[in-house]
Amino acid sequence: MRSAIRSLRWLMMGALLCLAPGLLAQVNLQINNPPSNNVLDGIYVGSYSATNTDTGAHTQITCDDFKDNSDYNKTSYNVSAFGNFSNTLWGNLAGAATLYKEAAWLTLGMLNQSGVTQGYYSYAIWAVFDATEVLSWLQKYNDTAACNAVFGAGNNCKSTKVTSGSLLSSAQQNYMNGNYSNFLILTPQGCKSPGSCPEQEFLELQVPEGGSAIVYLLLAGISCFGAMFYSRRQTAKGGIA
Repeated sequence: MRSAIRSLRWLMMGALLCLAPGLLAQVNLQINNPPSNNVLDGIYVGSYSATNTDTGAHTQITCDDFKDNSDYNKTSYNVSAFGNFSNTLWGNLAGAATLYKEAAWLTLGMLNQSGVTQGYYSYAIWAVFDATEVLSWLQKYNDTAACNAVFGAGNNCKSTKVTSGSLLSSAQQNYMNGNYSNFLILTPQGCKSPGSCPEQEFLELQVPEGGSAIVYLLLAGISCFGAMFYSRRQTAKGGIA
């Protein structure tokens, strides 16, 4: 009987980890002051720094959410591995997987930029998911240069139509060439839909020394293997009695 209970415990643990590796954990983050004074059209652009309030570790995060605001409050986030978007803010959008890859491709490009160009990348990341509101905001500031960079030359803040040479066009054409396995998606707990979140959603680019996601997935793989091993062993014995 004791052996059967242990076997069942392995099977349950393995099944949970096999079925839901995309949702890694929850994390409590405090967004720090923006790392620079880089502001474009009234909004901080570029990546933010944040502190894990449980461990004190620092990380770099990039906002992908133009509908919500960040108030620098300590917030609990659901952490999703890149590739499973069912628990993310934009996961219900058609083609969500492609959209997140485009945003990640733009994030990698943005990290190599500075100044106003970095700002254009930020607006392009936001426009991947919410082009209409981004266009409306840039129209408010009459920033035709930003509109042309994000949507295409000659756009002049007239529409969300994407044309060749723009940041959005480049993301659409090149996202499939990237490797985004080192990205995590941080979605504030309590989000029911875009615009309802206590903070914004962020993309986190994992640095090599931050191997928590790798460790989790390794444990998940070991548990999955253990579950299959026990299942086959008990089947060979005639089942669990």
